[in-house]
Amino acid sequence: MSMSEPESIDIIHRLKNHIAIVVGYCELLIPEFEEGDRRRGDLLEVHKASQEAMALIPELARRVREGDRALRDG
Repeated sequence: MSMSEPESIDIIHRLKNHIAIVVGYCELLIPEFEEGDRRRGDLLEVHKASQEAMALIPELARRVREGDRALRDG
């Protein structure tokens, strides 16, 4: 099953929104825990991973757009 570019971009946008929520909650919670607290370390790890996932979103969107054009032009 293939999706159109607008459908794919919509899913990417919704995914970005969910990742942004994780990033935001981490940023709110991290200051609540002292250095050395295991939970703070866990939050920092989740925060880093979610920021890395967020950084992949533009690349994913670009590939969807390029793939859609390649299919139309090919």
